[in-house]
Amino acid sequence: MRLVAIALISALALAACGQSGTTADESASSAGGGGLFPNLFSASYRAEANMIGEDGQTVPLVMIRSGQKLRMEINAEGGATTIITDAEAGESYVITTAQGRTVAFRASGMDQQFTDPAQSWGGEISANATRTGDCSVAGQTGAEWTKTTAEDGSDTVCVTQDGIILRATDDGRTVWETTQVQRGPQAASLFELPEGVQVMDLGNMGGMMEQMMRQQGGQP
Repeated sequence: MRLVAIALISALALAACGQSGTTADESASSAGGGGLFPNLFSASYRAEANMIGEDGQTVPLVMIRSGQKLRMEINAEGGATTIITDAEAGESYVITTAQGRTVAFRASGMDQQFTDPAQSWGGEISANATRTGDCSVAGQTGAEWTKTTAEDGSDTVCVTQDGIILRATDDGRTVWETTQVQRGPQAASLFELPEGVQVMDLGNMGGMMEQMMRQQGGQP
C-alpha cells in the first residue's frame, strides 16, 4: 500500500499544475505588452519550488530541466519520489524506494498525471494567454501571463524570458512557487533510470502489488 500511496501523492501533486497540451511556442519578446509566450522547453537549469494543494498543503520539490528532459524530486508526506520525463520520446517514469527496494513505474496509460508540469502552458494554452504585466519571484524577473475561460476560470503564470516558471495561480490561488534557480548544463545521468532498477508498468498495478507481496513473503 505504501507504494500505491507514494505514486498517488505524486500524481495529485502534478495534477495541481493542470497538465495538458504537448508543444511549446517560440521565444518571448523582451518588454512591453504583447509578444510571444516563452519557450518552456529550451533552457537548462535546476530550480527549487513548492507546490500548494487545495487544502493548503505545501510539497517541496526540485525540478531539473535540460530542454525536453525533466527530472522532478518530490518530498511528499508519504515519502520521496523522483519523476523523470522525456517529452520528445514520450516516456515518463516514477522512481521510489519502499521497504529498502527501489523500483521505477513506467507511467504508461497515465500520461495526463505524470507528464511535465510545463505542458500546462504549452501549445494551445500559451497561444491563448495574454501578457498582463511584469513580475518578480525568487530574485528572478519575468512576465505575467493570464488565460481566462468560462470552463476553467482564470489561470496566471509568471515566467522568465528563457522559459522558467516562477509562479502559477489558479483562480487567484498559488499552486506553484519557485524559491531558487540555478541555470547551467545538467548531467545526462540525472534523466536516466538508476542502473539495475526494476521497471514496472502502472497499467498492471494489481499484478505488480501481488508480485511484490509474494516476494516479500518469500514466495517465488
